[in-house]
Amino acid sequence: MHSFGAILKNLRTSRKLSIDQLAKQINEKYQTKISKSMISRYENNLSEPKMDIVRVFADFFDASPEYIMGINQADTEPKEKTSKAIETIAAHLEGKDITDEKMKDVLKYIDFIFQDED
Repeated sequence: MHSFGAILKNLRTSRKLSIDQLAKQINEKYQTKISKSMISRYENNLSEPKMDIVRVFADFFDASPEYIMGINQADTEPKEKTSKAIETIAAHLEGKDITDEKMKDVLKYIDFIFQDED
């Protein structure tokens, strides 16, 4: 099982973000106050984040909280939503202007609704 810190660092570096850039982007997008030093502490496994912070990072990196926390050992990277899920949801939204961005929001909402059932 990989640690939260290792996964966070891998996600950050795969997007070619510095710790400073990640802190700025997260804080702007989610109106949080996560410092560069806190991100460094997470990445070095010196501190464990609260669940609301895990959810912020999961949303930012488009990954599940389980993946970010290293719970899903079978996962090696965040999974993309299958086209079948998109097709099924889209069938219920026929006639509406559904952009890719709106579909991502719908899928995130569905994940949010069912996250406590696992």
